[in-house]
Amino acid sequence: MDKRTAIVTGANSGIGEAIIKAMQAGGWNVIGLTRGDCDLSDLAAVEALAQKIQDEVPVINALIHVAGIYHSEDEAFGRHDLEDYETKWITATMNVGVTSFMVLTSKLLPNIARDGVVIGITGTFENTGASGWLPYYTSKRALEDFLVGLSQDYKSGPRVYGISPSDTNTPAYVKFFPDDAKDAQPSTSISLLVEHLLEGDSPYHNGDIIVVKNKKAAKGFHL
Repeated sequence: MDKRTAIVTGANSGIGEAIIKAMQAGGWNVIGLTRGDCDLSDLAAVEALAQKIQDEVPVINALIHVAGIYHSEDEAFGRHDLEDYETKWITATMNVGVTSFMVLTSKLLPNIARDGVVIGITGTFENTGASGWLPYYTSKRALEDFLVGLSQDYKSGPRVYGISPSDTNTPAYVKFFPDDAKDAQPSTSISLLVEHLLEGDSPYHNGDIIVVKNKKAAKGFHL
């Protein structure tokens, strides 16, 4: 049996890295995309990357979007009023979080197997909701709406899911929120759910958004 092939964004650390390790252990051929491969805030570069993948990967069995922006090298973009955000960070947050994935999906759909899977990693805001995080929050809500709409447009396949993790101890989360990270769930809580969704042995259905909080998963939308 030929290896199944997956495209995974946000591959270099945290949730993306955990997903890739789990998939490779399960026999998948994984093409992980990092910022070094493509700046997802640059939509022209995203379109060129999509064309390259379309030409080189005839059958895609899974497309998983993990990449998102809520920080620079030096600071998290949260706990700010909207007027304090620079336009470049608003644009980058939306492009990386949702618009780039819409472009990738639109270009790669002809290559995605009918029995394939599309997954987007969104995010649950446990305590503050959108307060102080409006661009990032908006990008995640938009991603969920896109995934639900995609599932409705393509009912005969591929299967589409959103995973909305609450606080997860990724390297960035540990860096910027060290006190909160002590109680955060591990990235493997997300990668384990991804494995079940890929194999079709979960209780969830096409178009579901699944919240993962304190290592437990349940259908819902992020808060």
